[in-house]
Amino acid sequence: MKNNYKLWIILSLIVVFIAGVISGILIDKNVLNERKPDTRRRSSTHFPTLEIMAEELALSAEQQEQIREIFQNNEERFKNLRSDMHRSLSDIRAQLLTDINSVLTNEQKTKFEAIIDKYRSQRKREYEERKRRQEKSDGNKGDHR
Repeated sequence: MKNNYKLWIILSLIVVFIAGVISGILIDKNVLNERKPDTRRRSSTHFPTLEIMAEELALSAEQQEQIREIFQNNEERFKNLRSDMHRSLSDIRAQLLTDINSVLTNEQKTKFEAIIDKYRSQRKREYEERKRRQEKSDGNKGDHR
């Protein structure tokens, strides 16, 4: 009988230990990781700034001005590319919605529109949150160029 008590105590300690480990993992994944950057998202690594290049490459004033112009010229190209991509994605999404709606009944179309509205509002909230975090981050870093 004395051995049964020892066995129950040992089993109880093992169960408590396992419960603690599982709780720690769940808390880390669901609570603590909200404060940590999400490494699964795209990298926030940026091309080196002019200041970093000037310092690390010992650029002359003339070289810095030439590189500044290169940055400015390419920034316009990036803006144009983003704009073209946005238009193309919008066209594809519009066609996708048209194709899906051609398959649905009127009742399903109403429900589908509610789903789309919910998705759009969620995306808008996420965008605003990213923008707010980026503005906060940029405010802490100062101007990059």
